[in-house]
Amino acid sequence: MAHKELKGDRCPKCNGSGSVIADVGGFHAEVDCPDCAGTGLVNSPNACKKCKGSGSVIVDAGGFNVEATCEHCNGSGLEPL
Repeated sequence: MAHKELKGDRCPKCNGSGSVIADVGGFHAEVDCPDCAGTGLVNSPNACKKCKGSGSVIVDAGGFNVEATCEHCNGSGLEPL
């Protein structure tokens, strides 16, 4: 869920829900919207530039991807001042 102070426009891809249905290995699954990183917002002037306001990023952990707290914003989703 987006930080309550995050500003922006409703994401047109997910209609502001933050999630979309995607084909994952032949199965349909609900995943974070790639356009808004799961926040439901786009064109956000105060969103963290690294995580797009979600507070987390995907990192390579020895050959597989894991979700980790965004170090740029300390997981707040807001661009540091």
